[in-house]
Amino acid sequence: MKRHGHTIFEVVQQVVRNFFNEEDEETKKEFQQLMREPGLLNNASGLEDKKQLVSWLKEPSRFSSKDGYKKFQTYVRRGRKVRVIRKVGIAASFLLALVLGGTAYWLNVHWEKRNHVELVEEIQPIMSKGYIMLDDGTRIDLGEDKGEVREADGIKITRDSVKVVYASENVTPTDRIAYNELNVPRGGEYMLVLTDGTKVWVNADSRLKFPVRFREDRREVYLLSGEAYFEVERDASKPFLVHTSRGCVTVLGTEFNVRDYPEEHRVVTTLVNGSVQFTGKDKKKVVLEPGFQVIADSLTGTWDVREVNLKEYVGWRNGLYVFSHLTLEELMRVIERNYDVTVFFANEECKRLVFSGDLQKYETVEHFLRFIETGGDVRFVVKERTITVYKK
Repeated sequence: MKRHGHTIFEVVQQVVRNFFNEEDEETKKEFQQLMREPGLLNNASGLEDKKQLVSWLKEPSRFSSKDGYKKFQTYVRRGRKVRVIRKVGIAASFLLALVLGGTAYWLNVHWEKRNHVELVEEIQPIMSKGYIMLDDGTRIDLGEDKGEVREADGIKITRDSVKVVYASENVTPTDRIAYNELNVPRGGEYMLVLTDGTKVWVNADSRLKFPVRFREDRREVYLLSGEAYFEVERDASKPFLVHTSRGCVTVLGTEFNVRDYPEEHRVVTTLVNGSVQFTGKDKKKVVLEPGFQVIADSLTGTWDVREVNLKEYVGWRNGLYVFSHLTLEELMRVIERNYDVTVFFANEECKRLVFSGDLQKYETVEHFLRFIETGGDVRFVVKERTITVYKK
């Protein structure tokens, strides 16, 4: 490792020469003996090799306080002067500080060069936004001011910056069931409370159709596309049904997540607690236990039931992205939806890179991309809401 034409050890040697009293021959001999120790010389030679240096610094055994204390005791037992030991110790400490400081400087510069997201404009994280289409075609924008509106049959709809609540107050009896549709765009999310008290967290780029009030014998909603987390109010007399493109989820009272993005060509139902039954278009049925999920593949027509790490599939509901062995192509789809951006791969092989980790959901896109750059041989350029992926 060079700095101004000298190796770190050349600098240290010069410092040592100035540090010690030239007339103190015993001290100089002590230091020279220390420098001739094989272990120290091996480490010194390794400082010229960057890979070896990084490996060396990662080994805690290289810096043993116990071994150091034993060495000190050995010197004392030999009758060495404490003054000599003190000076050698100070010099050795200075040497270690200089080596580690220089190493940290090099690693920091190296890190900055390798992990730099070229960002033309800052892209904000996901936020509460969306709109509701009423039964008569009226559009209500969400995520801004508070407000209240009533449907034709008297259902009161109250909204604030993060949720919309449906309440059946002074409802006019009618046989006709009116439907509303909640639309959450890319870069958004929203919470919905239905008239029975069921809570629904709707993820980015999703559409949910639901009745403003439920029928007497059942409760039905339609996940037209996207992802939603349901916390269903228990009612044994009225099963709760979620219709998807590949089948229907039936519950009485439970918590579960349903994911049905068209571009993924599959419906994924994950059970958190309680019990759910998934019925496919072919009338095939499966009952899930907590911690399990069923994947209905629309391309192959196959089903897969498996036990999973729940955080990977419902972490978004609690403000956390958790992913395990996800390809970069799959991961960038998440970024596209949640940050409302377009991703372009300049190198196709980058799509197959695999990543694992977890991140806070409400960080900026730059934070997310830096995390990926740290773990993979890729770099990103962000311009006008387009992220281009390059191989380093």
